[in-house]
Amino acid sequence: MKNSNLLNNVGKLRKRAEKLLNEKPSKTILKLSEAEMLKLIYELEVHQVELELQNEELKKAHTAAAIYAERYHELYDFAPIGYVTLSKEGSITEINLCASQMLDRERSLLINSRLGFFISDDTKPVFNFFLLKTFSEGIQQTCEVTLHAENKLAMNVRLTGIIDKNEEHCLVTLLDITDQKRAEDELKRWANLFLPKVN
Repeated sequence: MKNSNLLNNVGKLRKRAEKLLNEKPSKTILKLSEAEMLKLIYELEVHQVELELQNEELKKAHTAAAIYAERYHELYDFAPIGYVTLSKEGSITEINLCASQMLDRERSLLINSRLGFFISDDTKPVFNFFLLKTFSEGIQQTCEVTLHAENKLAMNVRLTGIIDKNEEHCLVTLLDITDQKRAEDELKRWANLFLPKVN
């Protein structure tokens, strides 16, 4: 299928080239000596080889670009950490698989929805300040919020964000720190039980 498309495109390209050549006024001198004719043929053959080499290089570059794009897709989509791209208003413009699982929704349904809808009311001001500060200061910011998804328990999440080079989007990682928070709370509880209280 690809080969037939390639041949078809080459054929179309040749027809376009012939048409353009026929439309141009001819500059060819009809009286050429045999030596000049041989030199002209040689130059055309060299040019053809140059074009073939350039075509091979373009094919290699295209293949390499496709490999890198696939690798990026794998790294982004299947990373064990959530990634989202947010607009200045907090709307999700891109999201990876892990982040959509954290929010317990299909990715297609999350695009253009606001991440703030999934953040608990008590940590929403923290998120809003995080987003505002990330865009206004242009340096990496971090905060901790609580996510609420319909069919999941509340999840403590550390957000780390930085704006993109165009300063139009915020690139954010979402790291589940629920177990860490539980362990910290448990340590505090045990500390309160066994450590003497200072008056």
